[in-house]
Amino acid sequence: METVSYAYRFSYPSDSNGNPFPILQLRVSNPSDREKGVDIEGYLDSGAEYSLLNGWIARSIGIDLLGGSIRNYSPARGDPIVGRVHRVSLSHPTLGNFEIEIGFSTEPIRRELLGRDFF
Repeated sequence: METVSYAYRFSYPSDSNGNPFPILQLRVSNPSDREKGVDIEGYLDSGAEYSLLNGWIARSIGIDLLGGSIRNYSPARGDPIVGRVHRVSLSHPTLGNFEIEIGFSTEPIRRELLGRDFF
């Protein structure tokens, strides 16, 4: 069994029923032009291998959505989702700034997912 140690601890904000909800606020930016950025609330999903954001975010930060390589996502429920992978900059006041390859959906998704590639 593998054990994971995390460098940071954050309290989850509460949902509409007052229950903790695993959300992290981040800024997603185009690495070639960091002025083009969008603030998101990412749902921390330890069951997801890869992160997946809505495709409109890629377009908003000046990235050609369909120009990225294809990655197929298989959610626990529902139909498979096609994503296009692009390198982006993420920033958070405590975590700092870093770059990561993230998938962007070609169809709308319910929420922005931060998977184990983000952790």
